[in-house]
Amino acid sequence: MRFLITAQDTAGNVTLNRGSVPAALKKATELMSDGCWNVEIVTPDGATYHPGEFDQLRARVGPAGPDLSLTAQ
Repeated sequence: MRFLITAQDTAGNVTLNRGSVPAALKKATELMSDGCWNVEIVTPDGATYHPGEFDQLRARVGPAGPDLSLTAQ
């Protein structure tokens, strides 16, 4: 499963991938802290989350572990 994190910084576009929701959220938060803008996370099912929606993405995973619908393709 692959979560894409995209953002922009002074050098241009940044695209990274991570294998889990927690890792994607951590990297997206780091990018925002570093001054990047237009940060978003795209899930394997194609859903796009912007910073104001990161809590919704976190809720999809929940404390019980990953939501299997995130891995369905």
